[in-house]
Amino acid sequence: MWAFVGRKRRKKWLWLAVERHSRRIVAWVLGGRGVATARRLWRALPAPYRRGTWYHTDAWEAYRRVLPKATHRAHAKGSGQTSIVESINCSLRQRCAVLVRKSYSFSRSLAMHHVRIQLVIEEHNRRCTTS
Repeated sequence: MWAFVGRKRRKKWLWLAVERHSRRIVAWVLGGRGVATARRLWRALPAPYRRGTWYHTDAWEAYRRVLPKATHRAHAKGSGQTSIVESINCSLRQRCAVLVRKSYSFSRSLAMHHVRIQLVIEEHNRRCTTS
């Protein structure tokens, strides 16, 4: 999922790592769409999620280059294996105006963008643990 920061040319991507069973967001980063941001997401994962875990992603090249080959499962769009993340993306868009597609709302600074998203993710995770 992407959003603008400051102006349309400054597109930032929101990368999420989601625990499938609970639907909690266990890690997230903002950045580009390349390997460097994928590595930042990998480092943001809590240690227990970096061992003995299956990683289901779309077929984006950056995932293949960062995630462990033995436990990474790339799926085609429409396969249903990434639908949980797409559902969470939709939920986050409903709760955070800067994430809405074709929105006139945007953050003027990356720091404020980060804070807005952090608040929405914390609320999402709180709802996951109380239901």
